[in-house]
Amino acid sequence: MTFSLDPAVHHLNPGGFGIVPVEVREAQARFRAASDANPMRFHRVDTPALVAAAREAASGFLGADVVLVRNATEAAATVLASLPLGEGDEILLSDHGYGAVAIAAQAAADRVGARLRVVHFPADAGPDEVVAAFTGGLTAATRLVVVDAITSPTALVLPVAGVAQACRERGVPVFVDAAHAPGHLDQRPDLLGVDFWAGNLHKWAYAPRTSAGLWIAPPWRDRVRPLVPSWDHPAGYPRWFDHAGTGDYSGWMALPAAFDHWRAVGGWDAVAASSALLDRGVRLVADALGAPGQVSAHHAPLMRLVALPSGLVADFDDAARYYGELSARGIEVPVIHWHGAAYVRVGATTHTTEDDFAALAAALAEGR
Repeated sequence: MTFSLDPAVHHLNPGGFGIVPVEVREAQARFRAASDANPMRFHRVDTPALVAAAREAASGFLGADVVLVRNATEAAATVLASLPLGEGDEILLSDHGYGAVAIAAQAAADRVGARLRVVHFPADAGPDEVVAAFTGGLTAATRLVVVDAITSPTALVLPVAGVAQACRERGVPVFVDAAHAPGHLDQRPDLLGVDFWAGNLHKWAYAPRTSAGLWIAPPWRDRVRPLVPSWDHPAGYPRWFDHAGTGDYSGWMALPAAFDHWRAVGGWDAVAASSALLDRGVRLVADALGAPGQVSAHHAPLMRLVALPSGLVADFDDAARYYGELSARGIEVPVIHWHGAAYVRVGATTHTTEDDFAALAAALAEGR
């Protein structure tokens, strides 16, 4: 068995919190056991080299030098804390962004009297429309643009390079929330023309949770500091991100095992196969609902939206209620309420089968 997933549950949200293969969990457990067997030696002698090796493995997997953080939300908070913001300055983001990152941006703005500016584009927006929305939102006060590689609520792949080009022309730095990108999109952070890029390794790259990579463009590397300075801080970038005091770094240490698994199951060929399965799954779900299919041609390879019938879900709280009903039936899938419309966001990876989509289709058909 590759995963420890409950076989009685239909898991259609692998991008939510990730799925950790058994062999990766076992690798992590070996590091935890070593820590417990000799805490003094493990933390003082073994940990620095193991974390450095994990950082190098993540950099190799992503194709660019990264530092390790716990998740993309921490990466956003790290960048925001290091950004020169003042009263009247603005942070620009879209209404497709992840809620926790928006909260982090608002908190950073509140500290200095800055403000957020939010741009809108529809759930089926094309690349030109997205770039135009961000470009139109830029002002003389914009100090940072936050753009998603793949949006969480709407599962869109955004034209990050196009947004970055428009921002570069105006001297505005760009942070890419790439939480869903590693192992999902073949995207090199250093080739996008952006300043910061953060991707979770636990969503689609099979890593233990609390594992993410933060890429920082060279001009910023002496300015973006870890939120917790500790013993490695005097060493500077990248080592000052390697250690934040006594903690459990076993998830990072197991990254080589996670990347080995991603490659062993097929790498990008497996992503393509799961995407083809998702095409069929979307059709099953849409047919059960009488819906035309996925909402946008620009959805991510492994995440798609299908519209729910009008009136089935009334608002955000009602979406939580309907999710609870599906979960109680053993179907794990996000129910999204966004700008007055409701959707299910279906996903697929190597553990997913057509039976999972058939179960969701049957449940949704009953609810119509």
